[in-house]
Amino acid sequence: MALQQDINNAMVRIEGLAESQHYRAVIHYGDSYAPIAEGDIDALGQCLELSPDDFLNALPEKVTGNRYLQDRIREVIATIDDRIVLTNALKDSVRTLLALSR
Repeated sequence: MALQQDINNAMVRIEGLAESQHYRAVIHYGDSYAPIAEGDIDALGQCLELSPDDFLNALPEKVTGNRYLQDRIREVIATIDDRIVLTNALKDSVRTLLALSR
């Protein structure tokens, strides 16, 4: 239960939205969030086999084309101590979103 709470309170997480929303998901980073388009979810799906560091390095570019937001996401990722737990949680979120879109 504590691990699930830690994941839910993670400083970087991806949350799926209801299908009636304009965007399918949002990425939360620190106290902010940004929408993730359907095509960006598919692009993240192509990164699921990457190592934790490579996945986290690719994540900002895959979820937004906005350079400012990419830099903010990178800053928050840099503060995370357990990058493997973070990567696994993010990859699980992407897998869930991909499964729901099929």
